[in-house]
Amino acid sequence: MPKVVFTDTKGLVQESGKGVVGLLQSKTLSASHSAGAVISSGAIVIPANSLITGIHTVVTTSLAGEAGAVNVKVGTAALGNQIAVAANLGANLAGAAAGKGQSTNTELNTALEGAAALVITPGTAYFSAEDEIFITVTDAAGDLTAGAVQFTVEFVTFS
Repeated sequence: MPKVVFTDTKGLVQESGKGVVGLLQSKTLSASHSAGAVISSGAIVIPANSLITGIHTVVTTSLAGEAGAVNVKVGTAALGNQIAVAANLGANLAGAAAGKGQSTNTELNTALEGAAALVITPGTAYFSAEDEIFITVTDAAGDLTAGAVQFTVEFVTFS
């Protein structure tokens, strides 16, 4: 019988046994914001031998700031874009209202009314070694002054 556990650092992991491979896993973080240029997820750990299957952002408190386009990018370093280059969540702050969002899944992106889907850069979805990824929301015109965003990363870990 397989033994499966959930940890904050590795998600859902099979500790022993056979038969549980390729479970969909996710980690959701909320980032609130009161002042500054960006809203960031902070480090999200991706275990070794994992494949990212989806990255999603959902605005839970409408964003406020300069009147520019709101973009999302994903990197292996804070403020980086190694995993997904900046894609437009909303053409302006009105496009970053509560309930709107963005996804690497085209259908979900349409449902969330994202202006453009996130696209994972070819060759970056598989992690042979444990690493961290960071999701960043920016306002192209300047600082974000308020708002909150939920970040979700889905991945499968191969044993």
